Amino acid sequence: MTTSVNDIDMGATVWMIASSALVFLMIPGLGYFYGGMVRSKNALSLVFLCFMALAVVTLQWVIFGYSLALSETATNPFIGNFKHWLFLDVEYTPHPNAPKVPGVVYALYQCMFAALTPGLAIGGAAERIRVLPTIFYIFVWTTLVYDPIAYWVWAPNGWLFKMGVLDFAGGCAVETASGFAALAFYFVLGKRKGFGEEKWEPHNYLNIILGCSFLYFGWFGFNAGAASLESGRAGIAFMTTSLAAAAGGMTWVGLAYRVEHKFSSFHFCSGAVAGMVCVTPAASYVSTWASLPMGIIAGVCCYYMIEANLRLGIDDCIDVLAVHGIGGILGVFLTGVFADKKIMALDGIESAGGLINGNGRQLYVQLAALAASAAWSFVISYILLKAMNYIPIFRLRVDPDAEEHGVDFAELGEAGYKFMHDIARTHLSKHNTQDSLSSFRETSSIQHPHKDMPMIKEATSSGNITAASTTPPQTSTPCAYPL
Repeated sequence: MTTSVNDIDMGATVWMIASSALVFLMIPGLGYFYGGMVRSKNALSLVFLCFMALAVVTLQWVIFGYSLALSETATNPFIGNFKHWLFLDVEYTPHPNAPKVPGVVYALYQCMFAALTPGLAIGGAAERIRVLPTIFYIFVWTTLVYDPIAYWVWAPNGWLFKMGVLDFAGGCAVETASGFAALAFYFVLGKRKGFGEEKWEPHNYLNIILGCSFLYFGWFGFNAGAASLESGRAGIAFMTTSLAAAAGGMTWVGLAYRVEHKFSSFHFCSGAVAGMVCVTPAASYVSTWASLPMGIIAGVCCYYMIEANLRLGIDDCIDVLAVHGIGGILGVFLTGVFADKKIMALDGIESAGGLINGNGRQLYVQLAALAASAAWSFVISYILLKAMNYIPIFRLRVDPDAEEHGVDFAELGEAGYKFMHDIARTHLSKHNTQDSLSSFRETSSIQHPHKDMPMIKEATSSGNITAASTTPPQTSTPCAYPL
C-alpha cells in the first residue's frame, strides 16, 4: 500500500496522539493493579518495574525495535529490518497501517503497546525477582519475542498478516505472548516460599481499584486508537471494550458470589480486565452485540482457569497466564467466530469475515496464529531465563533472605508505605545503626540484605475476619484472584 503525506488527517492524528496518552496511563495502572495484589513488602518494586519497562522499551523501540517489529520495507515473513533504526525516515511519511497519521505518531502509539507488554509478563515472577536482571530481560525479551510476533501479525509482509489473521489490538503479541512468558517464569523460578500453605489476601484493595480504573480508561485508547473516526469504527471499538468489561466483571462477581456469598470489588476488577483482554483482538472487527458473549465467556473461563492453576499447584502469582494468556487465546479465537465483514468494510477492508459470515477457514488461521505466538513466547522466554540464570549477575530470583524480608527493601532500599519506613528506622535504631534509611541501604546489598531487616506483618484471611499475622512472611502466599 502506497502512502502519502497528502493523506494525513489532523483529526486522526490528534486522536492517535490522545490514544497514545491513554495507553501510557495503563502502565502506572498496571503497576498499581499488581502492587495491590501482592504483599505490601513487595508492592513498590512492581510499580517501579512497570515504569522501568516503559523507559527500557522506549529506548529499544527508537534504536531498532520499531524497525524490527513494523518495518514496511522488510521482505522476509518473519522479522523486520533496520531501515528505521534511530527512527530514520519515520517522522512524517505515514505507515501503511495508519495512512492518515504521520509515521512518528503511529510509532509512538505502537511504542506504548510494546512498553506495556513486558510489564504484564513480569507479573508472573512477582515477589521473588531481582530488579537488575529484570531490566536486562525486558530489553532482550522485547527484541526476541514481542518484536517478531508483532511483525508476523501487523507488518505488511508478516506471514500471519498475509495469511489473513484478524488481531486488531494485540491478542497475539500482547496478551498471549505475555501470558505464556509468565508461564515460563514459573517453570524457571519455581514457586514462592510457602506457596499453598496459607491463603493470603491482596494487601490493598484501593490500589487494585485505582489500577483497574487506569487500565479501564486507558484501554479505550488501546483498542480504539487505531480505528477510523470518520467511519465510526473507533466508536465501535470504544463500545465493544466497555461492554466486554461490564460483562466480564459482572460474570466474575456472580461466580464468586456463588461461592463466597459476598460481593467483592476485586472480583469485579478481575473480570473487567478479563473481558477487555478478550475483546482486544476483535475490538473494531465485530458488531457491538458480539462483545457481550465474549465478555461472559472470558469471565467464566478465566475464573475457572485460576481454580485449575491452584489445583495444579502452579504459582501464577498475579494470574497473568489465567487472565491475559487464556483471555488472549479466547479473544483471538472468538474474533474468528464473530468478525463481521460489514463492520470491517466500513474502512474499505476486504475480508470474508468470520464464522458468522460463513467463513469457517478463518478459525484455522486464528488457531495457527495462537499456536505460533504461544509457542514462540514460551520457548524463547524459557531459554532466555535459563541462560540468564547461568550468569551470576543476571540470576533472576532473589535469595531466601531477600524474599523473606521483601523485594522492596532488598532491591530498592525503599518501601511503599511510610509505616514500613518507620518500622525499619525503629528496628535499625535498636541495633545501634544510624537512624536513617541511607544507612539501611549501605548495610543491605542487593542479594545479601542485613540479617536483622525488619519483618513486616501482613493481613491474612481467617474466615471472614482479616487479622495481623504473627507468622513469618515466608510461610504465606498471596493469591492474586481469591476464589
